[in-house]
Amino acid sequence: MTFSCPINLYESVNQSSKECRDSSNIQLDQAGIDCFLAELTQESWDKHSVANGMAFPLRFETLEQEVNILSLIDILNTGHGFRKELHEDSDRGAFETIVFGIMSFHISSSPTNAEALAKITGWEVGEHFGITMQKDAPSELAHVTLSKPSVASKLAGQIQGVLNETGSILKKEKFETLGAFVVDAAKKANRSGEAFSRILINTFPAFQDTAVIDGKNLYVFKKALLLASSLERRFAATEPIFQFMDIQNSPIFADNVIPTMMVHLGILRLPENLQHTMREGEATSVEESYRLRAAAIDGCREIVEVANKGRNGEKVGSVDFGAKGMKAVDLDVYLWRVAKEPHYRKVPRFACKETIFF
Repeated sequence: MTFSCPINLYESVNQSSKECRDSSNIQLDQAGIDCFLAELTQESWDKHSVANGMAFPLRFETLEQEVNILSLIDILNTGHGFRKELHEDSDRGAFETIVFGIMSFHISSSPTNAEALAKITGWEVGEHFGITMQKDAPSELAHVTLSKPSVASKLAGQIQGVLNETGSILKKEKFETLGAFVVDAAKKANRSGEAFSRILINTFPAFQDTAVIDGKNLYVFKKALLLASSLERRFAATEPIFQFMDIQNSPIFADNVIPTMMVHLGILRLPENLQHTMREGEATSVEESYRLRAAAIDGCREIVEVANKGRNGEKVGSVDFGAKGMKAVDLDVYLWRVAKEPHYRKVPRFACKETIFF
């Protein structure tokens, strides 16, 4: 069955997220929002809200080649649930592992065309991404160990699945690379980030980040929205096809970092049945992760509204967000980058290994 995302994509993400937050009994703390905005400094906002659009110090021969690399990083932007195992193996987190792997393809001139992606094996993924596929484990026999699949090998399998599927779809759609498809999608979108994201979502299952929660459709679409924003930041100054004029209306790119930060900052208040998700070592189900991500989307929407319109006719905080005001995409970048500061890195983040979407 062909997937079809809503035409009014941004509105659907915001509305379905609000409904999910409400049905999940996750509270938005208005005092927490006001405190966050009041304590936010111009220096901190200016430092952390600006992303580089994933600009890398590498040589690319064409626009399509660079877009291909950035798009592969995005469609594989997953693995947060394996953060502990990845750090133990290589001292790299999930995002760093994905970037490392795709850079490995580029630097070694390994093919990333549709044919190569459709045929890549799990062991090849492990080699490129630096994922340990097997680990020795003790056996019942003295002085004998057995080699067993590592925990992180499951991530390699997930990456392989996305790459194989993406390659097969590109072959069917008659595109040589994912970059070629993305450039074509941007041209068809006519400078609309919303339209661009819809094309990606309707074509590739790895972008179809949605669920049915409490009997209602929830739309998140983190990776598609993130790719639109990243390409706009990277290329808008030089490439008109990526000058997405509606990007200021985009919802955030909900992962596990943003909800965790918002709970830690007192902006989101979890009901008792979800409080375990924020404890070190506790498991979070796919459904629970969708509830938390939905709450983050709605919470950021509310923060942006208060930042731009004030409360009871009065401005909250002193930061100048520019002529267009605070944008959700900038707030997302701010919270994600602040979370990398040393004093926030120790905050336990919820984790779910059963997803390819974040």
